[in-house]
Amino acid sequence: MTKIAAGRALMAGWLGGLAGNALLGALFSSPWIKRVLYDPNHQSQLFVTLTPQRNIVVSVLGLIVLSGVHGLLYARLRPAIPGKSWLRKGIAWGIMIWAMYWLFQEWFIYVTLLQEPPILAGFELVILLLGSMLEGVVIARVIAPWR
Repeated sequence: MTKIAAGRALMAGWLGGLAGNALLGALFSSPWIKRVLYDPNHQSQLFVTLTPQRNIVVSVLGLIVLSGVHGLLYARLRPAIPGKSWLRKGIAWGIMIWAMYWLFQEWFIYVTLLQEPPILAGFELVILLLGSMLEGVVIARVIAPWR
C-alpha cells in the first residue's frame, strides 16, 4: 500500500469512526435508552456508579483514532470481504468490527467486571451493531473509488 493509499485508508477509518460514534452518542444519550440502561432495579450498582465517571471525550476520541486501523485493515482485506457492492462490503465490515471489538468488550468489561446483566449487555450490543455498521459503510464508501 502506498503512503497516499495508507493515508486515505486512515482518513476513511477516522471518518467512519466519527460517523459511527456520533450515532452511538445520539442513541446512548437518548432519555429512553438511558432510562433502560441505568434503571437501578435491573442494572448492577457497579455499572450505575462507575460508567458516568468515565471521560466521554477521551473515550470517543480514542475510538475514532483507533478506527483508523479499521480503515487500514479494510483497504488491505477488501477483496476478501463478502459482498459485491461497497454498501454490502461496508455492512459486512461493520459486522466484523462489531464481532471483533464490541462483542468482546461488552462481555469482558461490562458483564464480567461491572456485573451488567447479560440482557442489558445484549441491548447495548444491538445499538453498538448499528454504530459499527455505519462505520463500516462510511469506510467502504470512502475507499470505494479505488480500483
